[in-house]
Amino acid sequence: MRQPAVSRRSVCYVSSDSCSICSSPLVGKIAKLPTFSRHSAVDLKVIHPITYSMARALTFRRAAGAMGLLEEESPNDSLTVMIQVMNRFLLERLSSDFKQILPHSLDFDRTLATAGLTSIRCVKCLSETVRPGGTYVNEMVYPSKHAMKAQTRGTLPSFSQILKASVERENQARAWCDKCRRYQSLATRKTVQNVPDVLMINAAVNSLEAKQFWATPGWLPEEIGIIVEGGQFFCYEGEDLKLHLQRGIHYIKVYEIIGVVADIISGEHQASHLVSLVNVALSASEPQPSSQWHLFNDFLVKNVSKDEALRFVPSWKVPSVLAFQVKAGSNAVDDSWKDELDTSILYHDFSYSRRQETGEYRLLSPQNEPPREGTHVAIDAEFVALQQEEIEIKADGSRETIRPSRLGLARVSVLRGSGLEEGRPFIDDYIIITEPVVDYLTAFSGIQAGDLDPTRSRHIVVPLKVAYKKLWLLLNLGCVFVGHGLPKDFRTINIHVPKRQVIDTVDLFFIRARQRKLSLRFLAWFLLKEEIQTDTHDSIEDARTALRLYRKYQEFLDAGIFDAMLADIYAKGREVNYKVPSALKAEAAGAANYLGEGLGGGRDTPPMLRDGAGTPRPSTPVRRAAVLREPPASSGDGGGGGGSSSGQQVTPQSQGQNPWTSAKGSYFGSPLR
Repeated sequence: MRQPAVSRRSVCYVSSDSCSICSSPLVGKIAKLPTFSRHSAVDLKVIHPITYSMARALTFRRAAGAMGLLEEESPNDSLTVMIQVMNRFLLERLSSDFKQILPHSLDFDRTLATAGLTSIRCVKCLSETVRPGGTYVNEMVYPSKHAMKAQTRGTLPSFSQILKASVERENQARAWCDKCRRYQSLATRKTVQNVPDVLMINAAVNSLEAKQFWATPGWLPEEIGIIVEGGQFFCYEGEDLKLHLQRGIHYIKVYEIIGVVADIISGEHQASHLVSLVNVALSASEPQPSSQWHLFNDFLVKNVSKDEALRFVPSWKVPSVLAFQVKAGSNAVDDSWKDELDTSILYHDFSYSRRQETGEYRLLSPQNEPPREGTHVAIDAEFVALQQEEIEIKADGSRETIRPSRLGLARVSVLRGSGLEEGRPFIDDYIIITEPVVDYLTAFSGIQAGDLDPTRSRHIVVPLKVAYKKLWLLLNLGCVFVGHGLPKDFRTINIHVPKRQVIDTVDLFFIRARQRKLSLRFLAWFLLKEEIQTDTHDSIEDARTALRLYRKYQEFLDAGIFDAMLADIYAKGREVNYKVPSALKAEAAGAANYLGEGLGGGRDTPPMLRDGAGTPRPSTPVRRAAVLREPPASSGDGGGGGGSSSGQQVTPQSQGQNPWTSAKGSYFGSPLR
């Protein structure tokens, strides 16, 4: 499934165990329904923190396939249509789940549902039936071509007028009339009784007439006012809104635009992709002096002006979903749910393994070691490849990524960051992976076949949602994560951790002017006089090493010698090419053996390999397919040895890339295409 850009972590508020849509782990009970920033479809990360898990979960729901939400079943559907259908599907699904938990609560509907009655009248016999007709998404309906021609030259209906006509629109269709006992033309009309705090609108720009409205500068207002009286829906903007507020005769609910999903057409021969535009100032705990619009284009996040965010050009930027929130709800952030977190999973073993060997791992003590705000924990994760990157080499020699690589979390280790048992792991989970693993990346991850199989593994093996719930709890309890190269780990796990809760030794031991970030192995060799990652990677070893490096950093600061030590580190790095001497010797020995056997020794064929019984057998050099590239290794090395020569990550900003475009196959494009 193609997924829209996502930006922030959040929680599914649908079950004490798991979300019925995505099976994500849930924490705590429902206290108060969150504000828009936690439940809107504009930022779909709100619905689930792992994009891929959402796509996989939808494949098991028949309704999702029937509604065209799966790309393989609807390859020709436009992204605008798919995201609008997804918007409606998710809100209706969440409402259904919410009512199963709290059947007598109206919080969800009060927040998101436009309540009303639907009148169905037979045109022939005039019999009328009235039934409840609430909706979570309002669909924009634009005047037809003939109606547009009838409009006075130079005047177009305003946004508020179109919204009123859309909400109260009448439909006519042939259906069965119980009184006439035959199919007749039935007229359907909606009467609005109440409007929600969050107004979700599908823009439905599917015609040239609709595009004409959005091509008009300033047609989308920043604020609208809605009056519901006597079953009628009135909508105002601009001077009309100000006039009604001044008079104060009617109760008027004022909304402001807070988010947009837009379909971006990059070029004539390029597929479109979706981006999100969100005014994050409204979700701050305190009112901000001005709006703060941000563009979310996959992992690229960029500040944009209000005019740029709300300006639409039908030739390349078309709105798909709009979100308005009641103005009185701005900056009203309710974090009381954090006080009711169920942390019991941190103090119990949920391993599925039949032959578990715990080693040095020990659970936290709920009486003596409860994690709280500011608690330091060391973390590292290992990954396996679930899909290799596929590249097409064109006739001119250029390469195009046909299918990006995809990694899956295989192991996560979290260690105590202070106390008598500092450096001792309290989480060391190997993850059950239900998909085929194309490469265990053993040299970089330390994971071997069988480690993730509960029937064969000697480790603590848990489902992904158990491991994820533990990390989510530590995050929301306010723990500070210490590690090396953590942004890459968090990005691959797909969890957002605020900068104030991250201590990354990659950044601590870094001179920006040198443009070279140092690997964990090199820092351990120089500062701790230890060699790590000699044969393979181990997440406990890497996390503990990062924690010790952080302690060294603190020692240097206290002694006032940090700058001098950092200069010495880089001087030694230049001397040994930023590699541990033993690694250089191994590389030199390997090169000498290869050259000696191929040139000096007279051997021009590979040596004989031996099978398990020790019997020699012939071998043939393996040539890797040119169209496949290995996925990136685990980030325990901190990016010191790969990528660009400078060791820095190349971003679209550094390359001068247009932030609106899709960078296919990279972390900075939209994953929808």
